[in-house]
Amino acid sequence: MRRNANDIIYDEVAVLGTPALFTDWRVDRATIPADMFLYEVRHADSDWGDPCQLAWGILVNFYGTILTAQPMDIPESGYLNFDSGDWVYAEGDTCAAIPEFLKKYGVKEGEVNAQHDL
Repeated sequence: MRRNANDIIYDEVAVLGTPALFTDWRVDRATIPADMFLYEVRHADSDWGDPCQLAWGILVNFYGTILTAQPMDIPESGYLNFDSGDWVYAEGDTCAAIPEFLKKYGVKEGEVNAQHDL
């Protein structure tokens, strides 16, 4: 079951230095704002608590979903591998909902950000 993105309380993380909202739920793409990007995260085979890969969609070893205000550079293979040090939970003044996140990290006036259609 996929959840409505607007009904979820998120953790703020940085993945490869990019700010993101994280949830362990699968999120319905139709419910995310047009100026955000959705990626699914895979966990390592050897450790269910070790996120290690981003993709447009994950079938096996699903770890969760991230939303970003900037696109991630996903290679033609469709998967972006990363190390455990590339996934950092935010400390301090963090965002828990989409509107807060977009206010903090969203598209600035005059910039263009188009959602990748799948």
